[in-house]
Amino acid sequence: MTQSRAYLFVTLGAALWGCVGIFVNGLSARGVSAIQIASLRMVGGTAVLLVWMIRSAPHRLRLRRPADVRLFILTGAVSIAVFQWSYLSAIRSVGMSAAVVLLYTSPGFVVIFARLLFGERITGPKILCLLAMFVGVVAVSGVIGGDSGVRLSVQGTILGLLAGLSFSLYTVVGKFALQRYGAQTVTVYTFAAAAIALTPAVLIDPTPFPWSSLPVYLWAAGIIAVPTVGAYMVYAMGLSQVESGRAAIVGTVEVLVAVVIGVIFFGDHAGASQLAGTALIIAAALGVRASAPISRVSPTGLRRR
Repeated sequence: MTQSRAYLFVTLGAALWGCVGIFVNGLSARGVSAIQIASLRMVGGTAVLLVWMIRSAPHRLRLRRPADVRLFILTGAVSIAVFQWSYLSAIRSVGMSAAVVLLYTSPGFVVIFARLLFGERITGPKILCLLAMFVGVVAVSGVIGGDSGVRLSVQGTILGLLAGLSFSLYTVVGKFALQRYGAQTVTVYTFAAAAIALTPAVLIDPTPFPWSSLPVYLWAAGIIAVPTVGAYMVYAMGLSQVESGRAAIVGTVEVLVAVVIGVIFFGDHAGASQLAGTALIIAAALGVRASAPISRVSPTGLRRR
């Protein structure tokens, strides 16, 4: 796989993540709670991938060594499950706009972790793209020049930063796991670990699930197929060949897609600050690709410079 194609996969995966609001709104309008939606994505994603892999490539479900379970506990139970809880809690505490900004401290965490764990260089262009990305997210969120309803608190800020930290772990630990396993294997075990970790929260959730509603099943199928299985699979395929820090910055395209969907489908207002932020996010994503070292990737996944 060429690096251009790998960056395309990372971008596409992030764009599919950005579509999640369509399905969340559809499910929420029919009485499904936030934690139920999070669990539904992980349980449904696990089931879909298990069936697919058992039929097409059952050998990919075998782990090379039992100790590798720790990788998927980190990507699933620690990263995805903790992210779901802390992000939803941050939204309730400080509002959506501030929560999004705090969440997207995650590329900064990724760049630092990638330097410590993989020796990825922290270059000037990468720092510039990181700053452009963060300012773009702040502008798009409405915190700058918009009626965002921001209500910062110590607890909410900590929860938002925890969401960014836990979200960054998927990219960092997932990168390590992808050096040993394919995208399908990493994704299915990540989903399974997250589903198990979210189960206690679902069991104590007092919201009754609307089992008899056909539209709920249709929306559920959509959220499992598009921003869950599709997004994580495509992102993982690209991540296997792209530096973690660069992938995290390019992944900010998710915010851009979410804003466009909000404007088109939900009548959200896009002012000057949103348009300027969109331009910065696009510039950061393009800058990351343009500043990447020219290389091709061999079938074994090792870069040739």
